[in-house]
Amino acid sequence: MILTSHRLDCFRLCMDMLIQGGSIRRFDAVALLLNGVVGRHRRYVDRLVREHPDIPWDVIAGPRGKGWYISNLQNECVRRHPDALYFKIDEDVFVSADWDLKLAETHARHAADPDLALVSATLPNNGLGAWILLGTFPELREEFLRLPRARWEAAAAGCVWFYPHLADWMIRHFLSLPDANERMRAAAAERWVPFHDRFSINCICYDYRHWTELGGVREHDEVDWGAWIRENRKLVVFDAHAVCHHYTFFNQQDWLDRTSLLEDIRRANVPGALPFGASLAPFWRLAKQLPRIAGRRLGLEK
Repeated sequence: MILTSHRLDCFRLCMDMLIQGGSIRRFDAVALLLNGVVGRHRRYVDRLVREHPDIPWDVIAGPRGKGWYISNLQNECVRRHPDALYFKIDEDVFVSADWDLKLAETHARHAADPDLALVSATLPNNGLGAWILLGTFPELREEFLRLPRARWEAAAAGCVWFYPHLADWMIRHFLSLPDANERMRAAAAERWVPFHDRFSINCICYDYRHWTELGGVREHDEVDWGAWIRENRKLVVFDAHAVCHHYTFFNQQDWLDRTSLLEDIRRANVPGALPFGASLAPFWRLAKQLPRIAGRRLGLEK
């Protein structure tokens, strides 16, 4: 299932990597969870479905919003496709060609454990993902720790979540996913890294048993889900052999949008020329921010 709401630019790259990498064709169903998607974004979704009739699409649309507006889309997907293994990503997640195979292997390896909740890819700008990557490459960790406000910590809301310059640094040091995964698969002492605490919901895999035990995805999906896992001492397993990218958390978005990171991820992972106007994309994104920046400066926006 792929959740999309308002970032058509990210969603295009997400879909390009799923389709060109080939992983999308290994699924029995591909659910597009549309959270208030309208206009150009909805027309792109409709065109995508028409142009790839060989992909088993399932479009699930709902109104824009947070909380239950998002959770209900995910729960509806599970209800439509019971007794399955579910892979959930967000519109700004960009995956490797074999991400699904690796996460499925990890799930199969731990499925007999009744405490298993879910498995997660390793994301460089995720606090736990950064902890795993920097633990694998000590020389890189030393360089990272010289950056302002950098810490090496096993926490979902770690410094790479708070500070966008650290998230940018982490992503750029693993920019090419084929190269990043080759490096990790050669260097990681442990492929499977267990946690019993809050996680990031951006690129995960779980089964119907867990969804039933949880009682469905709850209102505040990541926060409530993570709290349930912590309270019940359930198991989250990170796969160090499945490095993927997540572009930005909400508190980083404006800063990263003023950079070329999104275009650089595309350049490093998608063959062919960049889309028309890509070199100007950071300036267009900045232009969209200007009214809010002016409002804050004038005291019109809190």
